[in-house]
Amino acid sequence: MAKPDAHDLISQLKNSKSGDYREEEQKSLVQKFDKEEISTEAEKIYSELNLKKNTILKKGIFSAILGALYAFKDRELDPKKANHYILFKEISEDISTAYLELGEENLTNEDIWLFETFDYGIKKVYYLDWTLYLSKICY
Repeated sequence: MAKPDAHDLISQLKNSKSGDYREEEQKSLVQKFDKEEISTEAEKIYSELNLKKNTILKKGIFSAILGALYAFKDRELDPKKANHYILFKEISEDISTAYLELGEENLTNEDIWLFETFDYGIKKVYYLDWTLYLSKICY
């Protein structure tokens, strides 16, 4: 399993199209868990990152945090564990890198930006799960 990075997000944003299978997967994942609980936890993590609100970049970071929290729930992992929690800073840095490389003028569709950043948060947690736990079981 390859580790997702900012360039993967950039590639997804450049090639994104509506109607792909990930939309249904995201909807299914979101419906499994309490939205209010996840949002409250995301707000807490977001505030600890000391980010300002109301820009497309900050919305993307928040969206990625939400995606990661849903994935933590899905994998039954505690996002507050030290070796899990550091992932939020990494996600924030990756989203910022993608944003700076693409430039706000190229992020004309906010819905796609938020969809892809949410999906990116999910991928980061699934990769973390793979590297810390599943790969050891397989090998």
